[in-house]
Amino acid sequence: MITENQVKNYLRSKDKDYVNKLIESLYEQDDEDIDPSHKACPICGSVHFKKNGKDKNGHQRYICLDCHKSFSDRTNTLFYWSHFTLDQWLHFIELELYKMPLEGEAQVLETSKTTCFYMRHKLYHAASEIMSHQKLSGEVEIDTQYKSINLKGTRPQNMPRYSKKRGKQAAYRGISHHKVAIVCATDENDHMMMQVSGLGSESFDKYKANKDYFKDVEEFISDSKASIQQFANYLEAVNNKIKTSPLEKRYLTDDGKSLGSVNEMMTEVSLMIQTTRGVGTRYIQGYLDFLLLNLRQLLVTDWTDFNLLHAGITWTAYNSITVLITTGVCALVAFLYYRY
Repeated sequence: MITENQVKNYLRSKDKDYVNKLIESLYEQDDEDIDPSHKACPICGSVHFKKNGKDKNGHQRYICLDCHKSFSDRTNTLFYWSHFTLDQWLHFIELELYKMPLEGEAQVLETSKTTCFYMRHKLYHAASEIMSHQKLSGEVEIDTQYKSINLKGTRPQNMPRYSKKRGKQAAYRGISHHKVAIVCATDENDHMMMQVSGLGSESFDKYKANKDYFKDVEEFISDSKASIQQFANYLEAVNNKIKTSPLEKRYLTDDGKSLGSVNEMMTEVSLMIQTTRGVGTRYIQGYLDFLLLNLRQLLVTDWTDFNLLHAGITWTAYNSITVLITTGVCALVAFLYYRY
């Protein structure tokens, strides 16, 4: 059996061009070399399928014997119905992590703004799929954030109300049916979730709608809202409250715990909305999931063992930022490209 060190020693003896061509050939390998036993129909999940010719780009296609739908390795991934290459998608993801507007992305990638718009939402939809598998457990901080309804992108004839200038005062002060409730939570293992849960004030029903994100929760750290106490009782967990006082503002529970982590998540959301000059309410869930995916990746990266010299990167002011954002790219693209 060939060991990893033997492979490394062999590649060290070769020049850079040879190694690059070898990597390219691995990406461009024919689909017939992939064992079909490791695949399943992405539409119905069946493992009963057979080969069904190749597409115009030479990629192997299959047909499911149960649902009779045709599919390939790229079905339900970023690359399905996309003419962009892997390198172009990586470049686009990097621009997204830099929070570049659509106009700038279109100019850099030499494509249309509409194409970048659909690429962005394909990417955010993929992020939502990844974040939907999060399970929070143990000690969980939980709270609700409120954001004004934003009808950005809605055509004038489809507006449910008259158009208002962004940044102006809302029609209703405080929490009302003109506010979107976003349930935010994070646990001791840095698992995070943010879910748009309806309009108006937080309630037991809004928390219960997100019960699938919680598993084996022992303790909820929260403010003194009765709805969270009800939700904790529903999941048979302890509710460690930050008690209210008419004499002073309190930020800690009786045993010294706070909502610091979940408040930082909320701050990131506010900064994201400010940077994008407002996010349409119908799209905000994708933005939240993409934001959390990158925050999660930064938290789980083992920076003590991260060696820039081994990575072949020169430390500069520009690359210090690039290193931070590319950690999120690696996990996302690996999941999407090798999904099956």
